[in-house]
Amino acid sequence: MERLSRKNGIRTGQAGFTLVELLVVVTIIGLLVGLISVAVPKAIESGMKAKTKGELTSIVAAVKAYKQEYGQWPVARSKMDSVADEYNSWYGPPTQEQESKDLMRILSGDMTVQKEGQTMNPKGVRFLEGAKTDGTFQDPWGKQYCVKMDTNDSGGLEYYASSSTQENIRVTVIALSLGKNGTQEDPDKKVTKTCDDVYSWR
Repeated sequence: MERLSRKNGIRTGQAGFTLVELLVVVTIIGLLVGLISVAVPKAIESGMKAKTKGELTSIVAAVKAYKQEYGQWPVARSKMDSVADEYNSWYGPPTQEQESKDLMRILSGDMTVQKEGQTMNPKGVRFLEGAKTDGTFQDPWGKQYCVKMDTNDSGGLEYYASSSTQENIRVTVIALSLGKNGTQEDPDKKVTKTCDDVYSWR
């Protein structure tokens, strides 16, 4: 094997890496891995939220298209013109998950869904794409989407997120994803900085 000789600190001939050079390389690799381990999960989370926002927008558009087609909201007659339902009824988890699934089936063109003896989509119009045949339409974290409609046509919806905060939303349909933690939270991130819900109206 050829020997390494040095003259004035300059290498000549074949040589391996010094310990200092190896430590520098290992340190750089460690820094890169650290940066990637932080950036990749954030990028994945941002992508999931963007997908969710798009699906929420599609749901809202589908509900509005249904209203335009049939002249009523895709809900049971008893929920029409009811102030209580406007303020309190979410079609979605945790208490109304089956109602949300029925709504997605109606919007997906299922002609078999009936509410109080009324066939909800008699023409079988497909207003929404993406839901399964049983009405399951979940966000990327595995929770059914929540929907609320202005069933008494008051011109807006109330969104109650906590006892201390309320938000009046001047739209006729809103949709919501409960986010990664699966819990409905305060929409004002100044109040709840950990809020991960995704909203159709913002």
